[in-house]
Amino acid sequence: MTITEIQYPALIYKNNKNNVFVANCIVKKLIGFGHSEQDAILNLEKILERENTDFPVKVKPVYKFLPNLVNI
Repeated sequence: MTITEIQYPALIYKNNKNNVFVANCIVKKLIGFGHSEQDAILNLEKILERENTDFPVKVKPVYKFLPNLVNI
């Protein structure tokens, strides 16, 4: 089996306090910020790629909190 990429779930939401979008990686406990959802996801992917250089990284957006993801 060959690993082509690693997908990390990230909770996507808009922060009303400073009006930016947040991509919160549930597994790695990392956050990406941006003026749009896409900017936040891309910033989080850049951070995750710095953490893991062995495989390509992809962020899988989650727009609703799923309690079963916390226990991964």
